[in-house]
Amino acid sequence: MAFYPGIKIVTEKPDGEVLFTFSAEYGELCRFGIDNNTVTVDGDYKDKESFRNKLKLAVYRLLSEHTKRTLPWGDLTGVRPTKIAMARLVEGRSEDETVQYYREVYDVTEKKARLATEVAVNERRLLRTVDMENDYCLYVGIPFCPTRCLYCSFTSYPIEKYEEKAKSYIEQLKKELEYIAKLYSKRRLISVYVGGGTPTSISAGLLCELLTKIRECFDMSQVMEFTVEAGRPDSITDEKLEVMKKNEVTRISINPQTMNDETLRVIGRAHTKAQTREAFERARAHGFDNINMDIIAGLPGEDIDSMRRTLEGIAGLAPESVTVHSLAIKRAANLRQQLDDFGERIHHDMNEMLDLVDDVARGWGMTPYYMYRQKNIGGNLENVAYSLPGHECLYNILIMEEMTDIVAAGAGGSTKLVFHGENRVERVENCKSVDDYIERHEEMLERKKRAIDKG
Repeated sequence: MAFYPGIKIVTEKPDGEVLFTFSAEYGELCRFGIDNNTVTVDGDYKDKESFRNKLKLAVYRLLSEHTKRTLPWGDLTGVRPTKIAMARLVEGRSEDETVQYYREVYDVTEKKARLATEVAVNERRLLRTVDMENDYCLYVGIPFCPTRCLYCSFTSYPIEKYEEKAKSYIEQLKKELEYIAKLYSKRRLISVYVGGGTPTSISAGLLCELLTKIRECFDMSQVMEFTVEAGRPDSITDEKLEVMKKNEVTRISINPQTMNDETLRVIGRAHTKAQTREAFERARAHGFDNINMDIIAGLPGEDIDSMRRTLEGIAGLAPESVTVHSLAIKRAANLRQQLDDFGERIHHDMNEMLDLVDDVARGWGMTPYYMYRQKNIGGNLENVAYSLPGHECLYNILIMEEMTDIVAAGAGGSTKLVFHGENRVERVENCKSVDDYIERHEEMLERKKRAIDKG
């Protein structure tokens, strides 16, 4: 799928056109083939991890030779490429040895191997402040947005249609927050993250109710960061910024995704780059000194010059952190359904765009501190967050590394409970539908309690 995104793979010969036939033969030796080109792999198949890596590498090289292409991450799959570096650094391996491991075992390029290793080094430094067994994070989900973006697959509802329902939703959400606070009364809360959707799409009054409730229910005295994803510039008002400041929110995101107006129109965003600048300057005027901006590489119609214009637009605002996402064509997104209309407008120079962001962000004094990958991500690439020193988001690291409990409230929320003694992570899901969340509220509270008690 990395070499042929969107192409259907079948196990029986179809009636239509076949690009090529891939065969696999297992025995004392494993043999793989594409048409008449074959490769053989031997080794100790009982050593599953080592042998699996050899098999993957052989298949990757066979496909690479067939397509005359290499992938920046080689044959490495999975959401968390930094886990490998983290494990080796903990073992006492040097950064150079860790980079070499990526190169030899997975055929990762030098640049990506160094990026993953640098992120892991920064993560380890930031995680020294965390008591993994006793600390926890709180995620609060607001599944409403001004409009649905073309690429979005998150649970989100247009606030214009759900404005009345939002009131009932916030009432139930406040009850869940009370419940979580009691369950975790003996643990230290270190990070609060209000995400979505777009939390600032709800009214200033409802936002104030929610943020006030969080501060009433939880001991905020040791919280290291309190983030609200302001997200869409067209949802940010002076009144909402005042509400967030009054409730001691320390970090916000203002996410343009691009600073090109034509692309904003294509992806369904009801704002302009001028409105992004206005929202950012308004946040600064209200005293926010830790602002993140999200951008996306590979949006329909955009190329390397488009990314350059976006970075130039952001440079004048001087945010404290920037997160760059590679476009992922997700199954639940409208973009997946409209690929015939937009497929030819999606450029395949996303890795050049990511390299440009890396160069520019470092020029701003930022370093990468957090990284993950997604299924169906363009070019088999990655998402990376860059930050000025002291402005990293601890929650972002912990949600990826799964080292301490992250308790989620709200529709679509996924709680992650970490059981260190058993070396396992258990997920407890809330209903995705706003209506189900409101109607089945008691069921979800009990589900959380059972999972926590079981641990």
